[in-house]
Amino acid sequence: MSARKSSYSLLYILMSFLVGCIMAGLVAMTLTRPSDEPTTAPVAASQAEDGSIFDPAIMLPSWNVDSPALAALVAYVDDVCDSSSPNYVEPADRIATFDMDGTVLCEKAPVYLDYCMMMHRVLEDPTYAASDEDVAAVQQIRANADQGVVDGDLNDAKNAALSRAFAGMTQDEFASYVTNFIDTTPVEGFDGMVYGQSFYHPMAEIVNYLRAHEFNVYSVSASEREVARAVVAYGLGIEPDHVVGTDIVFVATGQGDEAAPSYTVTQDDELVLTDEMLPEVGKGNKVIYIQREIGKRPILSFGNSSGDFAMLNYAQGNPEHKGMGVLIVADDTEREYGDERKAASMYEEAEAEGWLAVSMRDDWATIYGEGVEKTALNAE
Repeated sequence: MSARKSSYSLLYILMSFLVGCIMAGLVAMTLTRPSDEPTTAPVAASQAEDGSIFDPAIMLPSWNVDSPALAALVAYVDDVCDSSSPNYVEPADRIATFDMDGTVLCEKAPVYLDYCMMMHRVLEDPTYAASDEDVAAVQQIRANADQGVVDGDLNDAKNAALSRAFAGMTQDEFASYVTNFIDTTPVEGFDGMVYGQSFYHPMAEIVNYLRAHEFNVYSVSASEREVARAVVAYGLGIEPDHVVGTDIVFVATGQGDEAAPSYTVTQDDELVLTDEMLPEVGKGNKVIYIQREIGKRPILSFGNSSGDFAMLNYAQGNPEHKGMGVLIVADDTEREYGDERKAASMYEEAEAEGWLAVSMRDDWATIYGEGVEKTALNAE
């Protein structure tokens, strides 16, 4: 071989090696994401191309494979979706409702998400000047939250501060504020995630699993509706018209003091939030609002607290179809801020009512995925 050919061969080998290193680096950059960079959704489930085969091991990887609760839930879904079963339910009647905080989303960081955002707005947001009254009320709420306490007596103060804090914003402006908050604010009590990543992976997978089985999925929350809309759209892809929640009253920008029933909205009007909030959508109100806004009784409902019991019973007692209520029990004290004593009472309630109980500790292989670690709340 000539010296020139030998040089060319050596040059070719070196160039090939360098190109290979560059390509490997690009692939690594594509697959690697910094742990503090927010994602827009939890782990997505998979399904077969023809839509006929649903493997729980593929679609529900965050659950323990030997989970009895998962087996019962999958068996229920298979039953109501099997056209040869006496319990078959047409897709139009496959209504599933999910509570938000504590059911699909972390609620112990240190309290409900709408509380966390309201505290940030009133106490930390430099663009907003809250009244002395609201600052004092929210400081008390903050002190309670640091002790892991949600004081029901302060709930009205929280709602009033929340509505006043965002009065005058349009729906889109408010949604942008919520999205920015959950996309950038680290979750208290955990390392490795922001609020927008604090969805329970097993429950996000269940939402996708049910969609694959032609269920209509709704979020029904006592949280303010526009907050819930932005949050579940961000993390679960639930559309705004599939969200039921506590309402802040809207008015048209040109309405003035005129009552809405007598005012004709103009083409130039926008709707903006007021400082008035309607009664909370909790407990029995959840059932009332489901009937009012969905118009069909769910066959499957998921909740985690006494505020959801009415909704679970509404599904479990469905007179036309086989129904199921599912109670998510916060009994994991290692990966989450579970409460064993409260969990025991939840299991008793589930057994008495015939609901399916899901253990965060025993049924879930992971809660938030890799790279997330529980640290400590301020009270600990």
